[in-house]
Amino acid sequence: MRTLWSLALAVAIPASLVACKSDEQHLDVTVNWSDTKQTIDGFGASSAFFGANVTEDVADQLFDAKKGIGLTLLRTQIGHPADTQPDGSEPVDGAVPVATAPELATAQQAIARGAKVWATAWTPPPIWKTTNNVNGSQQGDASVIFPSNKLDPSHYRDYANYLADYVDFLAKNGVPLAGLSAANEPDYTATWESAQWSPDELATFILNNLGPTFARRCPSVKIVAPDTADWPSVDKYITPILNDSMGKNYLGIVATHPYQNSSAKIDLGYSKPSQNGKPFWQTEWSQENAKGDTPDPTMTSAIDMMQKLHDHMTISNMNAWSWWLIYITASDIQQHSTNTRQNPAFIQPDSTYGDSYMFKRGYAFGHWSRFVRPGFKRIGATDHPTGGVLIEAYRDDSNHLVLTAINSNGGKVTQNFLIEGASFGTLTPWVTSPDDSMAAKSSFDGGSSFTFDLPAKSVVSFVNWDATSETPGLVLPPPPDGGVDTKPVSNGLDCSNAIVPNNLVPGGVTDFTDWSPQNSKWGDAQGLSGYIYPYHGPVQGSAMSANVDNTAKALHATGTVMPGDYCGTGLSFLACTTVTSFSAIQFTLSGQPLGPRCEMELQMKTFDQQPINQTPAGGCYQDAGTSCYNFPVKKQVAVPSSNPTPVVVQLTDISNWSDANAAQVVGMQWQWTSPTPDLDAGAVDASAGCTIDVTITGIKFLP
Repeated sequence: MRTLWSLALAVAIPASLVACKSDEQHLDVTVNWSDTKQTIDGFGASSAFFGANVTEDVADQLFDAKKGIGLTLLRTQIGHPADTQPDGSEPVDGAVPVATAPELATAQQAIARGAKVWATAWTPPPIWKTTNNVNGSQQGDASVIFPSNKLDPSHYRDYANYLADYVDFLAKNGVPLAGLSAANEPDYTATWESAQWSPDELATFILNNLGPTFARRCPSVKIVAPDTADWPSVDKYITPILNDSMGKNYLGIVATHPYQNSSAKIDLGYSKPSQNGKPFWQTEWSQENAKGDTPDPTMTSAIDMMQKLHDHMTISNMNAWSWWLIYITASDIQQHSTNTRQNPAFIQPDSTYGDSYMFKRGYAFGHWSRFVRPGFKRIGATDHPTGGVLIEAYRDDSNHLVLTAINSNGGKVTQNFLIEGASFGTLTPWVTSPDDSMAAKSSFDGGSSFTFDLPAKSVVSFVNWDATSETPGLVLPPPPDGGVDTKPVSNGLDCSNAIVPNNLVPGGVTDFTDWSPQNSKWGDAQGLSGYIYPYHGPVQGSAMSANVDNTAKALHATGTVMPGDYCGTGLSFLACTTVTSFSAIQFTLSGQPLGPRCEMELQMKTFDQQPINQTPAGGCYQDAGTSCYNFPVKKQVAVPSSNPTPVVVQLTDISNWSDANAAQVVGMQWQWTSPTPDLDAGAVDASAGCTIDVTITGIKFLP
């Protein structure tokens, strides 16, 4: 046995107190290396409402795993449309329901430091709601609550596409979303931005609209639900979704906030998510008190937070846990509260209302976010070895170990630790206490057992690696920001083992006889398969949709291209393909003639020009000095007519075609472009743009 920290730190304890505690349980902590439990997805917080603008230094404190607390999840807000008026409504005539991204800059900072970003919608667009208002009360008046504050069912499909458009927008701006929740706290009536959903309404929306739309347009983004304010409400929301076979596939993550707004008791042993193979996330918790509170930068707040986190990880087997806010300023607190809700963030001002700084709870949270990285598994460890001491242990498949001890007592606790099935190796204790803020102490050889003095009101994490220079599993995109460990990996596309298209016929891609309406995929899962998708440019009025006509067995694309803009449809491959043995590509085209000067082109999507933040991910890292999407292209490829016509394009006629490109094809897309009219030069006035209505099928490569 070894005792760490000098015995000079020990506090003399009166004999009477020793006698009072003589019968108290004091067990050794035994860590069982092979007793693996849930897998960790991450630990994070939200930037909603107040975290839209943080400095690089604050971003380092929050997301950098060497300079700060290393948050691995950021929850962002899907902003209401830009045409939302001061009273919370959208214009009755000419509304443009397009989501905004108020925290885009913060999300980009998080991505640059290795965190994953996901998004929550507090409200659908006002114009589609029964209130035409973002808020849960009339014009923000808490005394006048709307009798019905819901999304009109006639706009369920619109809302699903609205959310998919938001996913696309963020991806194009360097933020690939890991998940999306369509409804924040659907079970709670709020005065701020909100909407209510009954369990049946949310299930209908996911089953019939959001699920199919995301499966087609953004399949890598997990649907998060129900994100309830009340933990006991979770079951009634997810049961109708899980009872439907497709709904079970659509639902990616079960989430809740443990605010307990009902009288029902929280069941910490609730296991329906894990029984159905779904991660279980706690997505928002705060110590704010609407009846009045003050900022608490001390270990009192930190220990209260850690006790709840501990129960959720060790009893509820949660896979992710998030605090409410990352950051808030004094002006925001004073503007949005009057002696209430003053304790919301990791970084915020104290009661002096000076500059914002990291509270002890932020450093305490870092003992999970910085050390217990995504992919780690919780392992068995003796919990509650003595009164006021809580124990957790985690490891990954590369033998990294984290052993965390929370001591809520007012005095130090001398604790013995043992391990079964492995050795502790060299351990570094990291301490957050009234005197330390995530401070590394001297390393030591833990062997198979050791003893340590846990400081009063503290959390201590023992890690068996040098966390000042290494972060297990950290993957950061270039350009380097001072902490890059390795180059990002893709989502499974492997062009070193590219396959040869061979669906239905040699060289075959699809004729859509292999289309599956159930999972919105074409092709053969054992060979080449993928998704269809539409896209359009930024000009207001341009729109595009794509679906598979099961009768005609064809991709049907319809839309409008405004002057100076573009629209398109395409196929994404779920495997990298090589077509070096083929000389041409063929597809059958039919449809309505195009408008004036609107040209159709064929683009061959290649891995090295597909951005890493797209689905499927490619190998192009888009930054200020690098552009992506420069796919090989054949312009003026064909003009559709009412008669189905085979179109053959020689691969050598495609610009920038090469053997290297032929070995890394990850999809193809057809694009229609309407140039901006040059009226001064006497060009045709294309102010009406182009109307697209075409079908495409019989796609294959020719020898």
